[in-house]
Amino acid sequence: MQTNNAMKNRVYSLLIGTAFGLVTCGASYAMSGLVSMTMEPEWPATAQPGTVVLYKVSVVREGKGLLDVSLSSKGLPDGATVSFSPRVLRFTGRTPTTLTSLMTVTCTNVTPTDSYSFTVTSQALRDAITITNQISPELRAATAERPVLFMDPVEAGSVRIRGQGAFGQTYQIESTPDLGNPVWTPSGSSTADGNGRFTFVATDVNDTPMRFFRAVWPAPAAAPQQ
Repeated sequence: MQTNNAMKNRVYSLLIGTAFGLVTCGASYAMSGLVSMTMEPEWPATAQPGTVVLYKVSVVREGKGLLDVSLSSKGLPDGATVSFSPRVLRFTGRTPTTLTSLMTVTCTNVTPTDSYSFTVTSQALRDAITITNQISPELRAATAERPVLFMDPVEAGSVRIRGQGAFGQTYQIESTPDLGNPVWTPSGSSTADGNGRFTFVATDVNDTPMRFFRAVWPAPAAAPQQ
């Protein structure tokens, strides 16, 4: 009888412990909830993005404890594939209150995804938020219009050039130290993504007091070898 009672006590202890664990988990989720979600296009992370378009998805929560938020998307063009890195955002403790994921859209052809009102959803245990991509009225087919360039310092001796141009086009990046009598020197090339964004990192920009950049389209063809 003593042995049986001891076994029963152990079983009861195990059941109580399991129940306590479930209550703790439920209370942890109950103290956390979704607040908002935003999405914004990212500049391509590679000089040759081709048919790849990037978006940064940010999710905000309030409260504390554990909260897993899964991401998904619908409404993109046929043949497009979507991946999130990470796909599940895990909030723990009190901070951080905001986590981000990189959404990568890969299309079979060069496609301006900003022309689609696709949706992105963040799903938590008991609630969800869905946002719809706003169609850009400025998207255009490949034209001879000049792209708009921006420059950001990267590190000593380097700058990152961000361009907004015609989607799917390859631009040659050229530089000159003087606009009075410019001699443009090719620095490299970059291909715009499906939304017309492209980037290029220029190095050795400190060899002259000033340096100016431009993006040329169509990129000149390579000279034939002799």
